[in-house]
Amino acid sequence: MSNVYVRNRKKTKFDVVTNAEKLQDDITLYVMNERLVPKKWRYMIGTDLVAKIDELNDNVVAANSIYATTEKDLETRKAYQQKAIINGYQIQRKLKRLIRCVPSATASSLEDIVTLLEAEIKDIKGWRKNDKIVGQ
Repeated sequence: MSNVYVRNRKKTKFDVVTNAEKLQDDITLYVMNERLVPKKWRYMIGTDLVAKIDELNDNVVAANSIYATTEKDLETRKAYQQKAIINGYQIQRKLKRLIRCVPSATASSLEDIVTLLEAEIKDIKGWRKNDKIVGQ
């Protein structure tokens, strides 16, 4: 139980969901920037990257929407968290491919995205590790 009185509690944003949304926006804007990813590369690499970040975001939201009151609910929630972690690693691999294949996409231009992605994966792992059935 929280050590903060109910009357003193403030509504906070859940970092995993907030960061997933920011990551989704950042990757989409990066891929759609003509200067960074020319049109000829968008179909091959860009759309796949955007689809994968959308999938990560969907899995994070799905996991967060499950109120784990039973062991089965907790297992389902952890399954979505695991899928989100897998999506994070798949996005890392796709970003590496983007850097290797597209001359205008550089590691330095993706530095903020990569940092946020690494933090997101770490946060989801921590969330999954500390997840428990509500009320126990």
